[in-house]
Amino acid sequence: MTRNSGLRLVARCAVALAVAWGAARAGAQVADWPVTEGAPGGGRFSPLTDITPENVTHLRVAWTYRHGDFWQGAFPLRVNRGSAFESTPIEVEGRLFFTTPRNRVIALDPETGRELWTFDPKLERGIAYANMWINRGVAYWTEGTGSDVRCARRVFLATLDAQLYALDAVTGATCSAFGAGGRVDLRAGIAPLYDDAEYNVTSPVTVVGDVIVVGSSIADVLRPDAPSGDVRAFDARNGSLRWTFHTLLKPPSGPWISGAANVWSTITADLARGWVFLPVSSPSPDFYGGDRPGPDLYGDSVVALDARTGERKWHFQTVHHDVWDYDLAAPPVLVTLERDGRPVDAVVQATKSGFVFVLDRETGAPLFPVEERPVPASDLPGEQLSPTQPVPVAPPPLVPQRLGPDDLYAPTPEQLAACRAELAPLRNDGLFTPPSLRGTLLYPFTGGGANWSGATWDPARQLLVVPVQNLAHVIRLQAVGDHATGGGTHVKPLQGFGPYTLWWLITGRGAGDRYWLSPLTGRTLFQHANVPCNRPPWGFLVGVDLAHGAIAWRASTSTAADDPGSGGYGPALSTASGLVFHGGTVRPVLRVHDASDGRRIATFALPAGLNAGPITYRVRPDGKQFLVIAPGGHIGVGSPLGDSVIAYTLPD
Repeated sequence: MTRNSGLRLVARCAVALAVAWGAARAGAQVADWPVTEGAPGGGRFSPLTDITPENVTHLRVAWTYRHGDFWQGAFPLRVNRGSAFESTPIEVEGRLFFTTPRNRVIALDPETGRELWTFDPKLERGIAYANMWINRGVAYWTEGTGSDVRCARRVFLATLDAQLYALDAVTGATCSAFGAGGRVDLRAGIAPLYDDAEYNVTSPVTVVGDVIVVGSSIADVLRPDAPSGDVRAFDARNGSLRWTFHTLLKPPSGPWISGAANVWSTITADLARGWVFLPVSSPSPDFYGGDRPGPDLYGDSVVALDARTGERKWHFQTVHHDVWDYDLAAPPVLVTLERDGRPVDAVVQATKSGFVFVLDRETGAPLFPVEERPVPASDLPGEQLSPTQPVPVAPPPLVPQRLGPDDLYAPTPEQLAACRAELAPLRNDGLFTPPSLRGTLLYPFTGGGANWSGATWDPARQLLVVPVQNLAHVIRLQAVGDHATGGGTHVKPLQGFGPYTLWWLITGRGAGDRYWLSPLTGRTLFQHANVPCNRPPWGFLVGVDLAHGAIAWRASTSTAADDPGSGGYGPALSTASGLVFHGGTVRPVLRVHDASDGRRIATFALPAGLNAGPITYRVRPDGKQFLVIAPGGHIGVGSPLGDSVIAYTLPD
């Protein structure tokens, strides 16, 4: 056997045993990108080193593919409000797979961009889905090596209309033995659903062995009795239900109205242990908890489950009785740290509030101290908040957590005065200031800190790199009477929860919130004409030294003198050569940073905003390293829209 053929055999066996991840390790000549997070445990890291700080500016376009699924709508209107291309491609066994905003799956040749097949789930175009038109990618499963029968290799697609499809990875045809003709209805067993469009799936499923673990995305702030956020597992071969994990523990007695606590972000996995790690979101409703007394377990918790049985191994709650929408949006990242001279497996959870929790993977115990610190009390009748919240001593917060008059910003003195006038009457007691009738400044805002973009993990440098946002909200509640429990849908803007509803300052009375913008510059979200009242940058990357629990560097998303660095959504990519690739802003660019200090090395202009994660791979031992991005923009972020998938390589 030759050296090259031996490497091919090792890579293929690893694909079968570990969901195609074994090939991507330091020193390997072949490196796939088999899951959207790069590895089952997350981290968006590649061991490839052909592209370096010295030659990255020489990257050239190798091929471009356009899928056609993008359209301009009106934001924040609910019906057909425009596309949001957030799909991170995967590359495995010589095929590149990604999804479009309309939830189509497309397979390409990863070296040429040639279309191999497409699959269209035919979502109803007139539906106003609660989570826009979004799909963040697919998952891959293989029966094992040496099997070439139909559907021995499968692509799993979970859709906005809550259907789970099994597709043959070679042809794109549905696998008829899975569920009912290749499809499982994920709405079955989830009740009550007043409107099918309020219960979606936007993230890829997670595959561990022959088990598919599925979360859900549930519309926020529509009604207090939202659908259940239960996490379920299905058989990868036939689609049968294997287990259900209830994400909310209802108290044994007394009135209690809530729901959600769903897992809408990506679930990561430890294949060796056979465990999955859930980033659980907040219970409903988002901003009032008087009808759901107590800590609301397992809301806002990292939960470790046995993927085979659904048995809970441990949990760690990052927010008690959440009324700030500080749900866990970032996927947990599995890392190995050195503690007291020995390696310790850990789980790292970045949060919207800007905290990073580092937990022992086996037990859930914090590896850096976490203190229960006193927080402000609510002044709303009937609201009983937790008197304390968990605060990690290290690492330090990724973003500022208090905003006073001296922290304000505006381009002109008149605008600055208007910002100060708007801040003055608000309740503003720092992090965890409760929502109020007079109006509360929520900072960081509900989009983060860290959001679904997650983090990259460079194991050699022990460096966690997190894209974050630095913006604020104004939350104002209004009394509406006795326990308006909703029962309406997302197309009805005014919904009460408990005795209060939210005053939506953009469009009037409604169930929502707003970015805190200068009152003299307009109200439209994420647009260039609007200037946030807090000091920029409004988006940056943070490098965290996890060996010491310290901030290593911060790098603004700014790309020019006239660019203050905008917030947005978009994962980053780290490589073993010391590079960090990131888009995720209003401006349609790909930035390249030096992992050692965050310094920006290069900037590539793009045809649309990059709100999906960059990936990199080498298909053959003698092949090139490809860098692939999917710039398609995001109607909510305000980045230019498009439909491109672009592959870069170094010149010959």
